[in-house]
Amino acid sequence: MNKIEQIDVQRKVAKCMPWILLFEFFYVFNDNVFNLISPSLSDEFGVTPSTVSLIVTLGKLFFGIATIIFTAMSDTISIRKVLLWTGFAFPIVSLLGVFSDSFTTLLISRTLFSITVAAPIALQVIIAIKYFDKLTAAKYFGYNTAIYQLAGAAGHLFGGFIAEYFHWSYVFLIPVITILGMPILLKNLPKDISRRGSFDIFGMILMTVITTSLVLFMTYHMKYPLLLLAALIGAVIFFFYIKKSKNAFLKPELFTIKGIKRSLFVGTLFYATQMGFFFIFPFIVNETYNMSVSLIGVFYTITNIAAFVTGMYSGRIIKSIGYRNITLLGGSFILVGLACIAFFVGYSVVFAFLGMGLFNIGYALFFSGYLSNFTQLLPRHQHGAGIGIEKLITTISFSLGGAFVAMLYGQPFMMKKVVDFSSNLKSAPFSNISLILMIMIALATWIFVIVFKKNFNQVNEAEETIA
Repeated sequence: MNKIEQIDVQRKVAKCMPWILLFEFFYVFNDNVFNLISPSLSDEFGVTPSTVSLIVTLGKLFFGIATIIFTAMSDTISIRKVLLWTGFAFPIVSLLGVFSDSFTTLLISRTLFSITVAAPIALQVIIAIKYFDKLTAAKYFGYNTAIYQLAGAAGHLFGGFIAEYFHWSYVFLIPVITILGMPILLKNLPKDISRRGSFDIFGMILMTVITTSLVLFMTYHMKYPLLLLAALIGAVIFFFYIKKSKNAFLKPELFTIKGIKRSLFVGTLFYATQMGFFFIFPFIVNETYNMSVSLIGVFYTITNIAAFVTGMYSGRIIKSIGYRNITLLGGSFILVGLACIAFFVGYSVVFAFLGMGLFNIGYALFFSGYLSNFTQLLPRHQHGAGIGIEKLITTISFSLGGAFVAMLYGQPFMMKKVVDFSSNLKSAPFSNISLILMIMIALATWIFVIVFKKNFNQVNEAEETIA
């Protein structure tokens, strides 16, 4: 492909990217709304809160598994065919949710919703790496986090309104508009071809069993050790399987690449911290300051919008300071945000929301830089498998982070003030949890600096021109 043809392909793919990113908006929006209205669903269907939590838990679980499978498959299958197939299926699945008249049908609808939307969300990363230069791909990673934050803001702001004045089922109706973008995808997505290679069904099944068992074990706060046992047995079988199988979708040599294991550990600490903080923050502002849910939603929205703006400008920030430095800058924002909570949570709610704002901005910066650096470690033919593993780490880390913080919260030893010097009697556990998360981020940042040297920071002039 010559330079002119390459630029033409990039322009066509660039027309598709906003529509592909739109799928992420509706997934996050849907997720936030159902988090918000869970108590109402418990009353409407006459089920316990723990049963209602399955709507969110299973949705996240199957979304995580589907993203792993789609990214791993992208090394050998046609991305165009998968995107078009799931793109046309997604509005149909959304309409099924509108007509859910029982808890069971709602649960099925949410699961199918999560599986079909996983393809465009997972493959947008592969598309950015495949068709664009490094800087433009990083810019789209920034847009990814920006859309995530915007959808979070919209979910917090409008979710309750829709549920209260209309009905929760209308949340499924809105994503149907994605069908309008299908002609654009049909016209502009490059006609890539499937490469020769077998589909590793057994490996996928094993990975699904391992992920499902481990995530459910952590989701239910480690109450069911048989789930952990199933995950461990599955992991042992999977380990010996990929060593002997010639067609395993996850190649053992992936982990022999210099820096991969430590880079994934960095991602584990960052993603676990993110979910742990998101889990505990509503408790911080509710129990320490007795704030109403509606007011919390307004403040959430403000911090989400700040992170959205940051994500949209991530490409320009990278041009100014580089890939490595934007990741370190993101880590610094996260660290300072957590410090606001750890040291000042007992004084004023202003510090709590300042901490949340800095935390969200930090992740918008971190994600665009970290993913760019991580993919630089991967050979081109391992991009799909590498991103698939990164998605697996994200899924498990989210569950681990939430369960870890939930386990700490309420423990007697967490009531002892360490860096909280306020007179507030309720702030000690939140200060201590934030301090522990700070240590995790500091450790992750230190490892990142070791793995990614200054040469990972460079932005080429050719990239600046294309971007």
